[in-house]
Amino acid sequence: MAQRLGRVAYFAVFLALGVAYYEFLGPGPTPSEKPENIAWYRPAGLALTMDSAWLAPLQRIAAKVEQARHEGRFEVRGLIPLGLFALPPLVLTGIGFLLFGSGLARSAALTLGLTLSAFSYYGWLDPETWQDYSWRWPAVLLSTSAYVSVFALAPCLVGAARRRSRGLQALAAVGFVGSIYFLSTEVTGTNPELQWNLSPWPTLTLYGFLLVGLVLGVVHGAAGAGILVGGMAPTFARKALTAAIATGVAALLRPIPFAGSGAVDYAVLVLPAATLALAGGRRTSGASAAIPFLVSALLIVGSIELGRWQGEYFLAKSRNEVAPVVIAALERYQKDFGHYPDDLQNLVPDYLPAIPHARVGWIPAPDQDLMYTYLGESFLLEFPGVVWVQCAYSPAMVAAEGDEKERASATAGGEQEILAPAWSCESKPPQLW
Repeated sequence: MAQRLGRVAYFAVFLALGVAYYEFLGPGPTPSEKPENIAWYRPAGLALTMDSAWLAPLQRIAAKVEQARHEGRFEVRGLIPLGLFALPPLVLTGIGFLLFGSGLARSAALTLGLTLSAFSYYGWLDPETWQDYSWRWPAVLLSTSAYVSVFALAPCLVGAARRRSRGLQALAAVGFVGSIYFLSTEVTGTNPELQWNLSPWPTLTLYGFLLVGLVLGVVHGAAGAGILVGGMAPTFARKALTAAIATGVAALLRPIPFAGSGAVDYAVLVLPAATLALAGGRRTSGASAAIPFLVSALLIVGSIELGRWQGEYFLAKSRNEVAPVVIAALERYQKDFGHYPDDLQNLVPDYLPAIPHARVGWIPAPDQDLMYTYLGESFLLEFPGVVWVQCAYSPAMVAAEGDEKERASATAGGEQEILAPAWSCESKPPQLW
């Protein structure tokens, strides 16, 4: 009973610290708002505004960091407030790992630790991002931290799930794969309600899935391969073979998360894989120890790649099938009237029975429709895609006079230079990392 109360008290303290960090480090009211009129759930932003002698040095550092960021410089002193405020949640996370043997409890502790560490960074060193996205930014940081924690501790969670019923295992697997697939297909980088039409949610898919998730998936898979093969070797050669296999598999799987081939890319995969393989195979070796790592890798990499494939399929369909129908109708309209329509609805019903929708995800949304901008002698047809991709099409047009780059790349057409029709995106987005 006392042990259970101690664990409840641990998370109560951690959550209280989270509320304090949210209130203290979050951005305060904008210049047009009065502090007493902001909603109760809005943070007060005391870190950078409170008149306190002990905070003054940190506030001066934060101001210098902001100036350096605008000038494209790195201010090393920014690590001081970051370290001071990230230390308590990281210490609490370490205590949680000592208190709990459960993978779920450790994942929760790591999630809170990563989230509050991120609060420490954005509260002191980049408050503008938090200000721009308001409540969405803490939600994005919490979600990203939760997935990163599950990815990192996946072998432990898989090992615990193996002791449960088959039904519960299947339910957990469907929830894990389904959530990643859903987010990978529905999250876009656009939101007309926010500044610059940018949404913060692709932070989860770009960094949480396509970078950290794939890296940890490859590391787990390589470690599992090392444990499996190393367990077949004689005792005196087991460690060497385990590390060698993990290193080789991690290097072989490098193209999954990384498009480049730099030394850092290899080190990020190889060193953790070899270390994890040696640690994971220290007590037991062979299939029983390797299965949690191999299953974790399959679930993580498979889920992320499935979601990426679906998102790229939607993007290609919109670019190569849906948009060309509208473009052809626009060109027919221009041929008949000598100019493009000022609105897509002018194409209905003579040129199109209805304006088709871009296929961005499974759930339709108004901000995912085709966006048309009339430019007089030209137009711009756009639609959003997953992973920050924004596709735009422009028809053939006369190159602007004095624009040497455009004129040099244009096709000669009598006395005028004509620019060929162009897309701003490819059918398949490039690998980002």
